[in-house]
This record gives sequence, structure tokens and C-alpha cells, in this order.
Amino acid sequence: MAPTAESNIQAEQLRQDGNNYFKKDRFGAAIDAYTEAITLCPTVAVYWSNRALCHLRRNEWTKVEEDCRRAIQLDHSSVKVSTNNSVPL
Repeated sequence: MAPTAESNIQAEQLRQDGNNYFKKDRFGAAIDAYTEAITLCPTVAVYWSNRALCHLRRNEWTKVEEDCRRAIQLDHSSVKVSTNNSVPL
């Protein structure tokens, strides 16, 4: 089932929340926010790449790779994902 307009709005708010948590180095809270956004709209690559960056900051390499791979599947031209995924694992 495709995301509704309401779920898109909720997911974007969660992304903003995640961004704010990230700026405060609250990576666990940011991961939770991005995960909720992914649950609502799993085909938006930026939610996956943002969560991957949080995992990167926490040295959770397997999770970084998983999220980057998913983001690349969704948007193979994403510079953000390509940069995150170039970190030596």
C-alpha cells in the first residue's frame, strides 16, 4: 500500500525531529525518529541515509552498510549515500 499524504507529512516531521536530535548528538533518538519515518514511508532514500549516518557516528558498521545499501536501491544517484558508503568498513 502506498503512503498516504498524512503519512508523508508525519514522516517528514519525524525526519526533522531526527535532524534536530542528530545536531544535538542524540543519535539513538535520531535513529528512532528516522526508523518511524521509514515505517511510514519506506521508499524515501533520505530516511535510510540519515539513519545510516547516525549508525556511522555510533560505529555500527553492519547497520551503516545495510541502510546505505537500501538507500542506494531506492536512489542510486544519491551523493549522500555514496559518501557514507565509502567509509572503510
